[in-house]
Amino acid sequence: MLKLIATATLALCAMQVSAQASKTVIGEAYDTDSKKLLYVEKHRYVAGNKHEVKYYNPAGELFAEKLLSYGEYEQAPAFEQTNALRGEWIKVTGQGDSLKVEYREKSDALVFDKHIKVNDHLLVDAGFDRYVKMHWDNLVSNQKMDIDYLVPSRLTTVGFEVGRVDCLEGTREEAVCFAITPTSWFVSLAVDPITVAYDPESHNLLRFNGRGNIASSSGKYQTVDIHYQYPE
Repeated sequence: MLKLIATATLALCAMQVSAQASKTVIGEAYDTDSKKLLYVEKHRYVAGNKHEVKYYNPAGELFAEKLLSYGEYEQAPAFEQTNALRGEWIKVTGQGDSLKVEYREKSDALVFDKHIKVNDHLLVDAGFDRYVKMHWDNLVSNQKMDIDYLVPSRLTTVGFEVGRVDCLEGTREEAVCFAITPTSWFVSLAVDPITVAYDPESHNLLRFNGRGNIASSSGKYQTVDIHYQYPE
């Protein structure tokens, strides 16, 4: 259950910024306690509806990458992710009105798979950022919305509630912030809400604070504070 919680609360997180075409997005992930830089995310669109994310350690060495493809359900993209630190592998592919989810914990582990039914409440990885943009008006007017977030490591979904909150200290003054909170009382005992900050004009993701979705070499999912930049 703790691994499920860790994976769910990130994959929310690192939301993987829906970068606009022709733009590069850079996210610097810091440890929330030590304030040390843990890794850097680099996002860009490869072509059309494809979104590429690469992860580098502080020395600039590539250790993980992901490629997402957005289709009919923008909030539930297909994607493939590899993490060389452990050999973890995730693949989600669309098959009609369902998704096939494949997961391998590490390089010498078995691959497990399952089909998940797609609906308007199902969110997959960076699809959360698309979801916020699609429901922006409702969210900024303090409407709370329920979502089911895919947890590939458990081949299942976890329920969360999304709603507007006050921003964390140190967030850009004009930002609009939302919290992603587990709907299960049991899960909420182990997981603090994730807080994300957005620019009110461009709707670009500015900051993410919560459990990340990239495991360390020991398999631990760290709590991170990610600040995003949109260089020209």
